[in-house]
Amino acid sequence: MNQIRSVLARLERQSLLEKARKVDVVSERRMLAITPETARFYHRLLRGIGAKKILELGTSSGYSALWFADAIMQNANPKIITIEGNPTKIEMARANFEAAGVSHIIQIRQGQILDILQKMPKKPTFDFVLIDADKENVTEYFDLVLSMTRIGGIIATDNVLLPRKYQKFMRKYTNHIRQNRHVVTGTIPLGYGQEITIRIS
Repeated sequence: MNQIRSVLARLERQSLLEKARKVDVVSERRMLAITPETARFYHRLLRGIGAKKILELGTSSGYSALWFADAIMQNANPKIITIEGNPTKIEMARANFEAAGVSHIIQIRQGQILDILQKMPKKPTFDFVLIDADKENVTEYFDLVLSMTRIGGIIATDNVLLPRKYQKFMRKYTNHIRQNRHVVTGTIPLGYGQEITIRIS
């Protein structure tokens, strides 16, 4: 556990330096992740529901997956699948997972998210899904992961409120899922805005 927290602390320091423009980082290597407050919220949530199986769309540097790993490590047969298309980000995430000692429970799948989701079994496997990838396809991502989420499981979506440039896509998204009779959903003004959606049937 100390290994995970050590890597998380390093990533949070790096993120602060990047946001303050105190370090010069090429765009491909920038820390794009949920906020620390959001990460800690999901950590408590995952512990509360006893999650074992997690699906993440958008790996980036692996920050959120590390928080998830820390939350579920004590449960039987924990597993995280995280999907990312950028080879540079995968290289960064893999190094962070290895440094944290959690590579054995995290499987990185490289490629286009839609392509990978379409090939995955449509069985209610996951306790928790985080959608934090490109916003243009967010509605399609939701439709594909819904059948993969167990009844009572949670689909969480980042960037529902911020940045403003995503709002066209996110309004379409929230309107879409609020018409779905198989879920209950609501927005939490935490971090960049979190949509918390629970599958009920």
